[in-house]
Amino acid sequence: MVLRCLAVVSLASACGAVEKPLTPDATPGDAPIGDAPEIPAAYRGMLDATQSVTFGGMFGQDNYCTYMITLKQLVIELGITPSGQVRTGRVQDLNFETTTADCEFDPIEPNVAMYTLASTAPGPGGMTLTFQGAPANNPTVDLVVELSTAGSVHQASLGFHRSDIDPPLDWAVVATVALSAQ
Repeated sequence: MVLRCLAVVSLASACGAVEKPLTPDATPGDAPIGDAPEIPAAYRGMLDATQSVTFGGMFGQDNYCTYMITLKQLVIELGITPSGQVRTGRVQDLNFETTTADCEFDPIEPNVAMYTLASTAPGPGGMTLTFQGAPANNPTVDLVVELSTAGSVHQASLGFHRSDIDPPLDWAVVATVALSAQ
């Protein structure tokens, strides 16, 4: 019996040391504490309305209707890890077009546009985020967000550009939104 105990102790000591302990409720095969993936925290920013942007009008010898676009009820939501990586994101706004009274072509009806995070890359002062518009969005718009971070404060500069039509009927809207932890 003594020999059996010595054999067990000898084998147990030959296994080596555990570098990172498992949590008390962990089972063998679980990732050690230090290797757990970072959990993103939710951040959100809102803006009632952007500045209106005028587009259309005279272009060379051509005279188009003059329109204005305002993005209303703008919401951005990002999932940001403690190390500053953006893991999830979505943006939503209400596209609101108007035109002058003498225009024979109506503006696009007000509609909700939705975007989801497509890619992230290091950018000037932080991260550059590109978003994919939903197929139902009208009009088609490219969205790039410059995310800057100072400590735990995040700010998003959203650049919307209508991409389904040539100048002068395309437009660009830029809005800056502070993000707060949710």
